[in-house]
Amino acid sequence: MAFVTLRDVAREAGVSAAAVSQILHGKGRFSDETRELVRKTVREMGYVPDQRARSMRSSGAKTVGLLVPDLRNQYFADLVSSMEDEFYRSGVSTLIGTSSESVERQDAFIENLLGQRIDGAIVVPQGVESPGVRSLIARDLPLVFVDRRVQGVESVPFVVSDPYPGIRAAMEDLVARGHRRIGYVAHPSLGSYSVNERETAFRAIAAELLGGTDAVVVACGPSYDSCRDACATLRAHDVTAVLCGYSPDAITLIGLLNEQGVAIGADMSMVSFDDIAPFRLMTPNVAVISQQPELMGRQGVGLLLESMRSGLRGGGHTHRVPTVYIRRRSVAAAPR
Repeated sequence: MAFVTLRDVAREAGVSAAAVSQILHGKGRFSDETRELVRKTVREMGYVPDQRARSMRSSGAKTVGLLVPDLRNQYFADLVSSMEDEFYRSGVSTLIGTSSESVERQDAFIENLLGQRIDGAIVVPQGVESPGVRSLIARDLPLVFVDRRVQGVESVPFVVSDPYPGIRAAMEDLVARGHRRIGYVAHPSLGSYSVNERETAFRAIAAELLGGTDAVVVACGPSYDSCRDACATLRAHDVTAVLCGYSPDAITLIGLLNEQGVAIGADMSMVSFDDIAPFRLMTPNVAVISQQPELMGRQGVGLLLESMRSGLRGGGHTHRVPTVYIRRRSVAAAPR
């Protein structure tokens, strides 16, 4: 569905375009019936006022939207940086927003993007087919989802990481170093298909390498208390190594373990998803499973630019980027 124009609304309502414009701006002399008719037509047709600068349209410049959950998260900052660089080299401007892991804020930014008359969008979605996501898809704009899937959406290409290679390499390294009691920290409250897929991968690989008896899975939520409870459970099960599927949880757990006198890389080994700067700066530096965000970002941009050039939509194909295990000093031999 193409963008609904002011003239489309006027034609449907049987009034002039000038009348529609005046009514939407609270101006002009019109009966209550006419005002209500125009507003009703606007709602039914899904008209969004064009806020994009006239000069940008006339110059032929292209603008795309980028939406990620949280730019304070180093992983998403790296992802956006790689995509913005690619768009800049292609002469495409970007409008960047964050959802703060909120469907409501995600949909509000999508509505704003549609008001800007964007030429395409790359979105890290919240994982549900929300009204905003449905509205974005209905516009038939060039669209790519990156990092996360949306269950039930079959018409949009996805660029996501494959958690299996990185988790397998990390687990094989831990087992080779004598670890038999290995914990995994999940974060199901995010509602992210990709984050949840990491837990599925860990369980499958742990069953193969450990026989399924020595793997301990706990969950952190958005609260500090939930991470503290998860840490207590891990310690109660005497795990000697922990793998975190969500990097903010790893940072919290490292702080909790340090407070309890547990030395990372000696008393307990630690691996986390995402090669973010804090992990490289900590002592000891933290082993990671990298999702290769730069590669993921470049692939997403390539798909979107090709769709913008050709006018063709990519369909619901999934493009997988393999995760890579990077061993660092937080991983050591299991303590005797």
